[in-house]
Amino acid sequence: MQACRNHNETLMLDVLDELTDPRVRRDWEGHLASCTGCRTEKERMLHLLVQVRASGSPPELSDAEARRMAGAVSREFRNRPGRVSGSGWSFRLVPALAAACVLVITVMAGYWLQDSFFGAGRVGDLASEPQLEPPDLDVVKHLDLLRDMDTIEKLIQIVDIPDNGLVPGEPNPETQGTQPDGNSHVVA
Repeated sequence: MQACRNHNETLMLDVLDELTDPRVRRDWEGHLASCTGCRTEKERMLHLLVQVRASGSPPELSDAEARRMAGAVSREFRNRPGRVSGSGWSFRLVPALAAACVLVITVMAGYWLQDSFFGAGRVGDLASEPQLEPPDLDVVKHLDLLRDMDTIEKLIQIVDIPDNGLVPGEPNPETQGTQPDGNSHVVA
């Protein structure tokens, strides 16, 4: 008989001794008393857990075996291949110095040859170019505004047209050829 599927989590927590909620423990123990499938599964899992713990533990070493094994490990470290005796620091220093020299030479060659790869335009070349005067610099800063000036002028003309539709400064077509008198009457 198998364990109840809705109690699998509670069964695992009980087997691992992590079932800490007293209400859940009381309900689980009541269920175990009435369900032979869950009781059998719990006993089977406990037996399996005992076997795993027993087989996973290494055998205990005696003091003599432990000293013998420690001596073998230390001899192996002393006699391992590639170990440098006495002046080992010089064998490690030479490759580090060689790598540093190659890096310095590469950086210097890159600095000297940057014009041939990237063209002129270093900081020294920029100093020989003419500098802008402050008023000219102001014009350059506001260049976008100057480009839009024509559009702004057209917008001003459209906004400033009076309600009668006449553009200021243009002659009135109705009064062309006539001259006003002093009383603001038109004389024909």
